[in-house]
Amino acid sequence: MTYLDYQIEDLKSKGGLHTAMEICSQPELWMGTYCKLLDEKEKIDHFLDKVLGKEHLSVILTGAGTSAFIGEALAGAFQKKWKVSCRAIGTTDIITHPENYFIKNRPTLLISFARSGDSPESVATVELARKYCDDLHELNITCNKDGALAKRTIEINSYALLLPEETNDRSLAMTSSFSSMLLAGLLILNIKEIGRMGPLIRKMQDFGNYILDECLPGLKEIAEMNNERMVFLGSGPLYGVAHESHLKVQELSDGKVICAYDSFLGFRHGPKAVVNNSTVVVYLFSNNACAKPYELDLVRSMNSTRAGEKTVAIGNGYDEEEFKFDLCIQFPGGTEDIPEDFLSVFYILPAQIIGFYKSLSLGLSPDSPSNTGSITRVVQGVKIYQ
Repeated sequence: MTYLDYQIEDLKSKGGLHTAMEICSQPELWMGTYCKLLDEKEKIDHFLDKVLGKEHLSVILTGAGTSAFIGEALAGAFQKKWKVSCRAIGTTDIITHPENYFIKNRPTLLISFARSGDSPESVATVELARKYCDDLHELNITCNKDGALAKRTIEINSYALLLPEETNDRSLAMTSSFSSMLLAGLLILNIKEIGRMGPLIRKMQDFGNYILDECLPGLKEIAEMNNERMVFLGSGPLYGVAHESHLKVQELSDGKVICAYDSFLGFRHGPKAVVNNSTVVVYLFSNNACAKPYELDLVRSMNSTRAGEKTVAIGNGYDEEEFKFDLCIQFPGGTEDIPEDFLSVFYILPAQIIGFYKSLSLGLSPDSPSNTGSITRVVQGVKIYQ
């Protein structure tokens, strides 16, 4: 048995077994997540029907760190589908300025994402919402049935969705927990049609397995380059994936690789100054016909002033001969029939894999890459003030 082309004993000795297994487990866990929500369809549907009928509803998607980036990937889809105001706001912003985000007399649905559910900010945000909102509804999506967030879910006006236990990553960096909670959010958004979504999940599994089966050598080569910077660019829902991708490589490299993220259009307005000959730029291409021309124009602009950076393209719909990327990951048969929002679930895998290989190339242990202990699996040292 191998994971990411390493034998189990080798991974144990390098301190990377959990991370490698958790990255590789994701396609299977996506189906497990789908089945979990399919089983709870009636309960989730009943909970949402009570909330979505309220006038002037405000929806807040929240979490800390990686969990907050799930909200960034989902906010546009929620607003578009539900036709209500929806914002992604990190718990780390809410606990210092709750009055900036909660409107007391407006019905509010607070959707919290949390791997462990034990971070102080997660619990404090729920408590603040209960204080600041007269009509609050809570939907807590977590991977840990024993976490504080799951245990503090109250019966009235709340629902706790506990994902399969296998999604509760044991390693420091969130991998399977991120993609599974992200998928859970998309399935909740489409809960009334969930019974017909099996073929979509299977196709996403196929694309995830394609990355794991066919793309490892190219990703490893990129990771083992002597680069000091990485930039991830994504439009719309893929902006949240770009944000998470930058964190994943930065975490797993223990900050040895400094990363940035942006939208394709936003990158033109100054941030592209970070690109030099020690940079890898990763383009997360949308399948949105409106977004794609802007994305390709940005690549043309970058190529016209090439600073020696290496480039990676993820997605379909471009001419390899024109753009000459150093690594292309194009999906067999194309992604045109995958809803744009669902691309996010499997587009995160390349950054996770690059981060894993980069960690090993730097002599770090991917399961616990922080040599100084400055970052931990569950954040430490946060004191909540009244």
